[in-house]
Amino acid sequence: MNKNSTAIRLDKHCRLCSSGRIKEVFKLKPTPPGDLFLPKEMLKLSGEKYPLILALCKDCGYLHLPYVLDPNVSYSNYVYETKVTVGLSKHYQEYAKHVISYTGIQKASFVVDLGSNDGTMLKAFKECGMRVMGVEPNKQIAEIANQNNLETINDYFSSAVTDGIKKRYGRAAIVTANYMYANIDKVIDFTQNVKNLLDDEGLFIIQTGYHPEQMKINMFDYVYHEHFSYFSVKVLKQLLANCGIEMIQVSIHPAKGGSIRVITQQSGGKRVVDDSVESFIRTEENTAMYEPETYMRFAEGIDRRKKRLLEMIREIKSENHTIVGYGASHSTTTLIHHFELGEYLEYIVDDNPIKHDCYSPGYHLPVYSSDKLYKDKPKYVLVLGWQHQDSIINRNKKYINQGGKFIVPLPELKVAND
Repeated sequence: MNKNSTAIRLDKHCRLCSSGRIKEVFKLKPTPPGDLFLPKEMLKLSGEKYPLILALCKDCGYLHLPYVLDPNVSYSNYVYETKVTVGLSKHYQEYAKHVISYTGIQKASFVVDLGSNDGTMLKAFKECGMRVMGVEPNKQIAEIANQNNLETINDYFSSAVTDGIKKRYGRAAIVTANYMYANIDKVIDFTQNVKNLLDDEGLFIIQTGYHPEQMKINMFDYVYHEHFSYFSVKVLKQLLANCGIEMIQVSIHPAKGGSIRVITQQSGGKRVVDDSVESFIRTEENTAMYEPETYMRFAEGIDRRKKRLLEMIREIKSENHTIVGYGASHSTTTLIHHFELGEYLEYIVDDNPIKHDCYSPGYHLPVYSSDKLYKDKPKYVLVLGWQHQDSIINRNKKYINQGGKFIVPLPELKVAND
């Protein structure tokens, strides 16, 4: 690990309020960029590890990574496609229909999705009769969207991109940011660009992981370098207000272990602020989500679970059994590194063909199709993608019937069908 690398910087002041009262609350093991599952000839790109630490601003309550990894390191070889996440395509279809119903916007209204990935969200709006445009920084993934007739600008969302869209298409009735708002380094500049893109009655809709919900299921592996910010409703409301945008509704959703969808308008807009906004903030206050001790206790609980899992794994290995991992993603990289699992796993299997014949970040474990379970018949499979444990186990009943066992590390350690 090279802390002085030009690829990473340390922010000693809060990126939202400039306070210097920053408290480290959870020091995870250093990791490489989480999604750099690469072929053998590119492995040197995923070898270096960087600090992964959660910190809390004691003045405004902003939970964030003070060590900021250059997005070019994370995204230049980024391979995640929205469509591969279980249930997300259907989720976006329901999402688009809800937004159209809530807003009452007319057909052929202009919708812009930021960080649009392979265009799954754009497709949902297009099928509802909207004009759509995506902005996606990864060239390879933007090309996939464009090939599917989902017009996508391959760039980071900047003031120049904003001006270009307005000049060519006009202002937007809806701007969406799905599971990417937490990934923005200069989030204030970004939000001001959104405001400039929206028409007077336009809505900005954010969907992002919600750590107060995720922590209930011991989900710490949503912390990785691409996620600079971990937003509470209170902090997000203040950030938006500072940029001339008003939060009007918040709802919770099960995706990603717990997410919030926040609907906003230009400050002083015609829509009434829903009671849900203050309700969420009261709950956050009552559960001490702005206090460092809350996160420090959470980190201690995670480390206890790590200890129990390693005790089980070492016992299994002492009996000369093979253990393989199931799941190759950002979050599994965090889990493998923080729980120090790399030396115990023979290889990883995953259901995404893009990951096959690649190697995991840091430990460089080979990744294969899950079909390999039936060929090799390992005694144990550690479900690294434990948030999807039900679908993984149900899809592989045959493996269990052949005598295999699934170890599920979280929310609580268990052996499936033991």
